[in-house]
Amino acid sequence: MVENLKYQPEYSLLQDAYLGAREVLQKKLLFLSNMAQEEKWDYKGTSDKQILYNYLCYTYDRIKAENKIEISDDKSVMCFNTGLLTEHGADIYAYFVKNTSPNKKEGQEWFLYGFKQRADSELRVFKHYPDIADYFTTPADFIYDKSMELTIDYDHIIDDNYERFVSVGLTDKYMINGLLENAVKKIVEKVKRNYKLAIPQYYTDKSTKEAKIQLLLPLFLQSRDVADLALVVDKGEFNYVGKTILTIEWAYVNSRRIVKPDVEWLKI
Repeated sequence: MVENLKYQPEYSLLQDAYLGAREVLQKKLLFLSNMAQEEKWDYKGTSDKQILYNYLCYTYDRIKAENKIEISDDKSVMCFNTGLLTEHGADIYAYFVKNTSPNKKEGQEWFLYGFKQRADSELRVFKHYPDIADYFTTPADFIYDKSMELTIDYDHIIDDNYERFVSVGLTDKYMINGLLENAVKKIVEKVKRNYKLAIPQYYTDKSTKEAKIQLLLPLFLQSRDVADLALVVDKGEFNYVGKTILTIEWAYVNSRRIVKPDVEWLKI
């Protein structure tokens, strides 16, 4: 497993439902990827739809927190809005039936049956069609505020994320420090002129349970055209703070939780 897959969502979905054996789940994910508008759901060199899997788990975490899960009156079926659309713009819902397996894990009351559209007869039992996850609580957080300074502890960032620098071919910490300082300086000037370069991600602090929007900034360490890594910046009351470094693939997965990234630097 590559390094950028080590961090995983809260996975409330796996606590509440059984998604099927690995091979069966793979077929369900493939069906969903074909059903939805075309999008990049695989890491390079893979075909297991890991990005889509993470997206569903992330989405369920937020949907559950917002109480947007719909259950039929007789408590036999459940669904939630995946936030994905078909090619013709129809909502796609994850559809669950009661988990009747005698070997089910405690708490896994549901079984992922598949994915449905509003026109499908299975959804007629619900009083309401559940809404999509909403991350836009404070719209201002989605735009980089050019009036605020960006503060970074370079030694801390490099030491804590050294393996990620190594993954893009950088091993000398003195050189990394120089390249990083230069890349940060340049991207701050660029994002002041083009706010779309800063991409939002939704982050939940596991220790405090505080959820917030953070921004991802591309770091062009070795090329002016291809971003090597992404800097996560946290908005405080008076300034931004550089929190950590992510690989481009990891940054894509985190940002896709909210919306499909449409900037060139975050292509994978």
